[in-house]
Amino acid sequence: MKTIHLFRFNDSFFRKIPFFKEEHKLKTDVTEIDMMDIKIVTEYIVKTHDDFSFDNTSRNDLLSMCKKAQKTIEHYFVIRLDHYDFI
Repeated sequence: MKTIHLFRFNDSFFRKIPFFKEEHKLKTDVTEIDMMDIKIVTEYIVKTHDDFSFDNTSRNDLLSMCKKAQKTIEHYFVIRLDHYDFI
């Protein structure tokens, strides 16, 4: 068995965190986020067989693996701020 990381964004699965730059990642908890466009990427840490192949695994199987994840981490990214250059 081996441990892998799967990422989910907009009902799609990825092997690496998709699309977003590290500098756009929120580092602190924000309770009032009305003025920001926030995107959430969910990371799943799962155990799988040594011969696991991401490319040959169906979406339903990936979803099932994520439901059984050992740990789930949500990553928040700021895409745009409404008329503001920084927080």
